[in-house]
Amino acid sequence: MAQEETKKNNNLIFIIIILALLGVIGYLLFNNNQKSEKIVEQEKEIVLTNDSLKMKVEELEGLQLQYHSLQAQAAQLGQSNDSLNAKIAELDNAIASLKKGNAVNINKLNAQIASYKKDLEEKEAEIIKLREENKNLSSSIDTLKQDKAVMNDSINNLRSVRSDLQQKYELASILKAENIKVSVINAKAKELTSDEYKAKAIDKIKLTFNLADNKVAPKNTKTLYLQVIEPSGAPLFDSSLGGGFFKTTEGKEIPYTEKQNIDFNNTNQSVTFVYAKGSEYKIGTYTLKIWQDGNLIGTTTLVVK
Repeated sequence: MAQEETKKNNNLIFIIIILALLGVIGYLLFNNNQKSEKIVEQEKEIVLTNDSLKMKVEELEGLQLQYHSLQAQAAQLGQSNDSLNAKIAELDNAIASLKKGNAVNINKLNAQIASYKKDLEEKEAEIIKLREENKNLSSSIDTLKQDKAVMNDSINNLRSVRSDLQQKYELASILKAENIKVSVINAKAKELTSDEYKAKAIDKIKLTFNLADNKVAPKNTKTLYLQVIEPSGAPLFDSSLGGGFFKTTEGKEIPYTEKQNIDFNNTNQSVTFVYAKGSEYKIGTYTLKIWQDGNLIGTTTLVVK
């Protein structure tokens, strides 16, 4: 009995040892499997070699160039695309990281590259569609431009005709002084009429004329200017005596001796200027010019001896 009991104990110990060995073997197998999976994962995330690094950088840079090209095409079509800008920025960061030699997950990098390529295909399809739409729109715009050009030509022709008519109207509406007569008034208020006058006999100059018939000129207030020019060629003007400056139709500013406003009524009305110089007249020929709103409408002379 003691021998049988010992045998049983030995068998139990043997079984326990075997179970323990099986447990150790199982643990070692499990641990080894975990290490194998970890090694596989680590093999996926490694520092690239110089050659593979260069290839991946070049591939990413090529994708970036394609995004820049799409960006330029979109701009030409008058479109802005924030997603293109975002992709270009992403690639900038990825390329910079690779060039630093940072560790990367190869599978993730390849998946990202594939995603960029797919996105580029979609963006290219959008650009092609947009270009086609713009082409149709450009065709419509060209037609509208042609119609507008024809219309502009017609408008320009009308403007030219209108401008010609306006110029003719303005020229036709200029008044004309006729029956111009010049005389002098002496110190005794007596009016003298002659071909020549002594300087001492002149106290004032009197100029009269009629406004010729003009059915085109508007019946409104007209400004008439008298310009008395000395024998030396110098115009007489004194602001204290009613003189000043006016602008001719050519845009030149010239002095006037006197001015007056008249209500033109196209009745061959008479106009009179009486000018007192206030000092003795120089010997020679004076020129008297009549202007209407910047246009010369009459001229005569006065000879002083």
